[in-house]
Amino acid sequence: MSAEVYRRRRIVAAAAAVLLVVLVAVGVVSAVAALVGPGEPAEEAAPEAVASAGPTSTEPFADFTPRPEKSSSASPGASASPSAAPAEECGAELAVRASTDRESYPQDLEPQLELTLENTGEDPCHVDAGTARMAFVVRSGEDTVFDSRHCQVGGEEQRVTLEPGREQVARLTWDRVRTLEGCAAGGEPALPGHYRLEVSLGERTGEPAAFVLEE
Repeated sequence: MSAEVYRRRRIVAAAAAVLLVVLVAVGVVSAVAALVGPGEPAEEAAPEAVASAGPTSTEPFADFTPRPEKSSSASPGASASPSAAPAEECGAELAVRASTDRESYPQDLEPQLELTLENTGEDPCHVDAGTARMAFVVRSGEDTVFDSRHCQVGGEEQRVTLEPGREQVARLTWDRVRTLEGCAAGGEPALPGHYRLEVSLGERTGEPAAFVLEE
C-alpha cells in the first residue's frame, strides 16, 4: 500500500478509539448518577436548621424579663413633700351664733333652735363640739323658759376640725314646753309672746336670736 493510504487508516483508527473512550466515560457517569439519585437543593436544609433551634412559645413575651421597678422610697419627690401640720385648738377665731329656722311660729309649729360654729381665722382649727358642752336656752325677759341642760342625760364629746370659713350647725327642736331644774315634771306650755334664744359652747357664747310664738 502506498504511504497515503496507510496514513488515512491510522487517522480513522485513532478517531474511533477516541470516540470509544468518550462513549465509555458518558456511560460511567450516567450509571453513577442513576445509583446516587437526584441531588437535594441547598435551600432545603434551612427549615430543618430553624426547627432544630428549639420549640417556639405561643406567648409573645414568655421569655421577657421585666426591668425591676424602683422602690417608692427611692423616689426623690417622696421625701421632699412635708407632712401636714396638725390643726391647733380653735381660739378667738371660733364664732358662735344662735338662730332659728323661722322668725315667727304659729301654735301648731315647733321652733327649730340652731347653734352655728364658724372658723373665722385663716388656718384650720379643731374644737370639741359635743353635746356635753352645748347649751340651748330660751328666755322671755329674765324668765328662763327652756334650758337643754335641765333634762340632758350624759352628753358626748365630738372633736371636729373646722377649715377656714367653714361652719358646723347643731339643731334642736323645742316642743314649746317649759323645763325645770333637774328635769322636774309639770312643765307647762310656753305662752304666746316674744322670746330669745341664747346658745353657748363651753364658755363661749353668741349673740341671741329673737323669735315669736304666735297666739
